Amino acid sequence: MRRKARGIKAKQKFAFILFVFMAILTVLFGRVVYWKVAHGAEFETEAKNQQINRYDLVNAANRGSILDRNEQVLAVSTAVYNVVLDPLLIAEEKNADNEKTNAKIKETFTTLCEYFPDLSYEDLEYHITMNAETNKINTPTHWKYLVKGVERSVKEELEAKKLLGVCFEQTSKRSYPLKTLACHLIGFNNTWGLEGYYNDEMTGTPGRSFILYQGADKVTYQDYEAQDGNTIVTTLDYTIQQYAEEAVKETMETWPSQNVAAIVMNPNTGEIYAMAAADTFDLNDPDEPLALETDESFQETWNAMTDEEKSEYLNSTWKNFCISDTYEPGSVFKPLVVAAALEEGVITKNSTFTCNGKITVADRDIRCSNRSGHGTIDVEEIMAQSCNPGMVQIIQRLGVEKAYKYVKEFGFGEKTGIDLPGEGIGLLHEESAMGPVELATYSFGQTFNCTSIQMVTAFSALINGGNLVKPYVVSQIVDDEGAVVMERGTEVVRRVISQKTSDYIRTALKATVDHGTAKKIAIPGYSIGCKTGTSEQGSRSRDDIWTLSHMAYFPAENPQYLVFTVIHIPDDYVDGVQSTAAMTKKIMENIIKYKNLEPTEATEEATTLNSGKTTVTMPDYVGSSTYNVTMDLDGKDLKYKVVGTGNTITNQVPKSGTKVEVGSEVILYVAKSESDSGTVKVPDVTGKTYSEAVKTLSDVGFEVVFNGETSNSIVTAQDPKYGVSVEDGSEVTITLTKQEGSEETAEEPKKTTE
Repeated sequence: MRRKARGIKAKQKFAFILFVFMAILTVLFGRVVYWKVAHGAEFETEAKNQQINRYDLVNAANRGSILDRNEQVLAVSTAVYNVVLDPLLIAEEKNADNEKTNAKIKETFTTLCEYFPDLSYEDLEYHITMNAETNKINTPTHWKYLVKGVERSVKEELEAKKLLGVCFEQTSKRSYPLKTLACHLIGFNNTWGLEGYYNDEMTGTPGRSFILYQGADKVTYQDYEAQDGNTIVTTLDYTIQQYAEEAVKETMETWPSQNVAAIVMNPNTGEIYAMAAADTFDLNDPDEPLALETDESFQETWNAMTDEEKSEYLNSTWKNFCISDTYEPGSVFKPLVVAAALEEGVITKNSTFTCNGKITVADRDIRCSNRSGHGTIDVEEIMAQSCNPGMVQIIQRLGVEKAYKYVKEFGFGEKTGIDLPGEGIGLLHEESAMGPVELATYSFGQTFNCTSIQMVTAFSALINGGNLVKPYVVSQIVDDEGAVVMERGTEVVRRVISQKTSDYIRTALKATVDHGTAKKIAIPGYSIGCKTGTSEQGSRSRDDIWTLSHMAYFPAENPQYLVFTVIHIPDDYVDGVQSTAAMTKKIMENIIKYKNLEPTEATEEATTLNSGKTTVTMPDYVGSSTYNVTMDLDGKDLKYKVVGTGNTITNQVPKSGTKVEVGSEVILYVAKSESDSGTVKVPDVTGKTYSEAVKTLSDVGFEVVFNGETSNSIVTAQDPKYGVSVEDGSEVTITLTKQEGSEETAEEPKKTTE
């Protein structure tokens, strides 16, 4: 009985499940019938629409342009078009076997081949040909790209011919009409330089084009216009940028180096007028080094590189040296230390210090560029003559805590905030790690690193009234209708020094050009301030890794242009040979001509910057030291002859106030003072070979130190200079430069270094 009851229950359960299943099927079938009857026509139209919407085109927006301050175009995007074929549509028309349609297909393919020689009629036919194995056409798609990036005029001509199954997709082409100009700063690929930093602002909104059914059969077109990106207006001056790049290129060719660079900035506002570095590239084709076109040896090297090596090379080339690379700045840093000491009251502008040619700090001897010393020297002359012992004594008065405070206040150890990607920071000692030697070397810009833009920004605070201003490259962002959506002006980060200190530093640094280490950049009639720098890099066990620089500004009383030039690690460094003076002066002269700047000083030697002879009015040298006078005469491009022994000028020919032409000879009559007892006059050995110079100097009791190679070379510089009287047995350093055609050969002696 139990088994029978269980069987009945099982059948009842199965019947119930079957009933439920059938009921669900009935409901679903009913819904299908309902939707077919009630909405069938609607769904059919929608299906047609979906089929036709294969022509849903995305119209790319033009990327915003990049302009210089005078609206010179640096980067621009233009609309171009991709030619698209619809093989499925053409195949459907062909299958209709209509004579008129087939003629239209032939006309379409023939026209495409005429306009685009890389296309072949056979290939076009292949796309619409039926494949016997698959029973489908060979290219079963509504979207086949044929040609990309055709100009608007070509697109419009083809549209007028009403080709069958051909449509056009709008896209955008980026181009750089000036090719290499400001390449490191502008950047490319929406990642480097301004292209990367302002990518979001320059990227527009794409438009769309639809082809739709209206009703059941009629086709209509609906377009949504693309919105172009914003244009950015930079602070760059195309002309000044050219001047900077020309100077960099010429210097790099003269003295091959790891890099050569120049920055021109308004020190009052932070506006960058120019930023240039060596190893330029064509922004239109950045993956192809320019040297491939001109240097066969580089072509071989390039071809032998692995993909990884090529990538590393290109990344190094694209990098902006001026904001990314760090190095020890050297003596251009000295005025910052002087300003800090003045602010803290540990010195005054009338303070004097003693330089005997070197100063000992802990276990280190720190030498001056003037091996015989400057004697008693004031603050202005310490900067003008770039005296290391004087600077060490100043920073020792300042102390670690205050010195470190001002290093940070001037912006070292932090980014400037310039609107460019990839900015470096540099490396500073921790305050707790600064011992006596580290403090001393900080005074002349050694044992810490910074970028060029950090150095320029810090120096600007010295001469603009004491404000640290943020440097910037973009002044405005303008939308596609011309409305200004962003405008940037001067941004003061903080006040670092007082107006009084800034006024002193700004005018005191004129002495560097008048009679100090920057005499060679003097431009008659124009008031210029400057600080030079020569800084050792890397391991101190080598003496050929140096960075050379000039930080010049004009007019000195109210600076509008700050020009910073750098030669970073020249290949064959020889002390006293490589210099950024020529490139600095050339950039300044070109700016003066371009801006038609009036002379700032009504001096008799003021001349035009064109051709013609330049005259110099003789200063009064009587009573001055031979060392300072000979330096001054070199800066004025005057030759000199010293009569007598000693370091005090007693008479001169021509007399003071006389106008003489550049290149003339001046006779200096000298006598010994009490401090000159036991001294010997240094003979002139410039222009002599190594062996001749050694003999001449040795005969009068001097020891010889040399830089450069001794064979096939002549002496191009000497320190101390000819005519200066120094102690018997002192060292004289000579600089040797290779000369073409010299037949002298000499055994290479051991090189002496400090």
